[in-house]
This record gives sequence, structure tokens and C-alpha cells, in this order.
Amino acid sequence: MIVAMMKYWAKNAKPDHADSEKTLQALLASEGRQPVDDEVLRGIAREYNTEILCLIAKQYADLATKSRDAGDSAREKYYTDCALGYAVKACDSNPSSPLAHALLSYCYARSAKLEGPAQKIRYARFVKSEAEKAIALDPRQDIALHVLGTWHYTVSRINPLLKEVAQVLYGSIPKASLESSAGYFQRAVSSKPDRLMHQAALAMTYAAMNQQDKAKQALAKAESLKPKDATDRMLLNEARRAVSVK
Repeated sequence: MIVAMMKYWAKNAKPDHADSEKTLQALLASEGRQPVDDEVLRGIAREYNTEILCLIAKQYADLATKSRDAGDSAREKYYTDCALGYAVKACDSNPSSPLAHALLSYCYARSAKLEGPAQKIRYARFVKSEAEKAIALDPRQDIALHVLGTWHYTVSRINPLLKEVAQVLYGSIPKASLESSAGYFQRAVSSKPDRLMHQAALAMTYAAMNQQDKAKQALAKAESLKPKDATDRMLLNEARRAVSVK
């Protein structure tokens, strides 16, 4: 309901008061909170603000992906930093929001790709901890599940020698495995089976595990779904390359 309200206001610079009032009353009814008091209204305002901040962060992340595809590294870095900044604001606005923690984890993961070794290790801890916070609040939070799947996929494939050097210089790195990666992606698919990015990432993980039949099945499922954003398109292309190499 909150998302519906945001979409309405996004399309109308000056929404009709009567329509907005109806939307708010419907939201209050759906919350089942009566009578309406300061606590209820503040809770709705906090959640609404958090949803807006999350949407802005995601839009900046998509702009970063488009800038990367266009070869504009400066704009990619700028948009990535903006995405992370708004994700932090979203968590600050409502620390009990699973979506905010999931998106903050996602944005840390994106930022880590553009940083040096020390910052990568530092961000890797934030990626994992924020995603785990989101899942603790909502075990079916698919973005957080996807991020943890990606975390295990990436860390498990780090060159062992480089991993040892990183541990000496920057501290210990939690254990990771492709099996754990596949498990998280499977949970993400179970939560949101219509999300292309989950199927594509699962296909990549199966390919890395040399489970070619499963990789092809996951890729076929991903290709049957319509890309919703730049991230979907990016992961679909990566999955195609990963499966075709095997």
C-alpha cells in the first residue's frame, strides 16, 4: 500500500487531496491500527520515508550500472557513492526495515568493486553483516539472500594466495563456499521465483560448481523472464558467458 502511495505521488506533482486521503485511510485500515494516534502516524511516516530512500538508492545503483556499461568510470563512481549514501540514510530512518538493510548490503557490495584491497575487505564485512541483519528481520528478504549468495560466490573464488595475504594485512575473512552460495540463491528463487537476477546468479554458481545440467536449467529459466532493470540485464549476460564457457 505504501508503494502504491509513492507511485501515485511520483506521477502527480500536486496530488488531489481527496485521493491522498483515501489512500492514507486505506493504509491505516490495512495496518489494523485503531485508533489512529501519534505513534501510528509516525510509524507510517517513517516507513514511507524509508521506502522512498530505498527507491532512490536503487535508482542510483541502476545509473551506476548504465555508466559502467557506457565506459564512464567517473560517473559510475559518483552514482555508486550516491547509492550507498541513500542506503545509509534509509537504514538510519528505520533500523528495523529489512529492505533498508538488504539494500545497504547491496550498495556496499557494489561500492567494494570500485575500491582498493583494504577497503574491499572492510566493505566485505559490511556486506555480510547487513545482509544477515535483513534476513534476521525477514528470512525471505530476497535481496539480502541474493547478496549473501553473491558474497559466498565471490569470496570462495578468491585466489588462495591472495586470500592469505589479505588475511595477514587486513584481518580474517569468514569462510565461504559455492555450496552456501547456491543455497542462498535457491532461497532467493524460492522467495521471488519471478526475479531474473536470482535465476541468473544461480546459473553462474552451478556453472562454477561444474553442475552443467543445473546451470543450463537455471539459465533457461532466467532467459524466460523479462529483465526489470540494468542489474537483471547485466547478470543475464554474465550467466550466459559463465554457462557457455563450461
